Amino acid sequence: MGRFFRRRGAEPEQPPAKPVPVSPAALTTGVLTYDGGQWAVTWLGEGVLPGPAAAPGLTAAADRAAADLAALLASHPPVPGAELQLAIYPWDFDDGPIFDVEGGPGAFIARDLVGQHPEPVRGAALEELVAAVAPLPGAGEGKAMFRWVRPATALAPAAGAPGASAPA
Repeated sequence: MGRFFRRRGAEPEQPPAKPVPVSPAALTTGVLTYDGGQWAVTWLGEGVLPGPAAAPGLTAAADRAAADLAALLASHPPVPGAELQLAIYPWDFDDGPIFDVEGGPGAFIARDLVGQHPEPVRGAALEELVAAVAPLPGAGEGKAMFRWVRPATALAPAAGAPGASAPA
């Protein structure tokens, strides 16, 4: 039979199945959204991902996301250059500036990536950054989001999680 015909009963060839990820990707994104009085953490990435989580506060949700990814990474072979990117949506994001977060607890700084707001905002907690951005023109409720990228080497698993250090 020619290449345009197939034998009766023969199954057409199927494309090979996409392999199931067995390790985390170099970039894992945790999406933090405010939902029903708490902050929900969901995950995006091409590798193995932590499970969803929630916390009552934004800073607590970000800490939980970091600890969950750190525990996952500790249970797999090293991923060179692995990073956690948190995409923080305090409101239903429509369009507007994206604030890049740097620093850590006690000294957070957020800068508008587009430059619409040249002065950085500062806060001791992530909640303070959100509060500082809310009154800015074109950046308030529904008009801004935050991005915080951290190297995996800076993350620590939660106490009791696989990969966490025993108390000294």
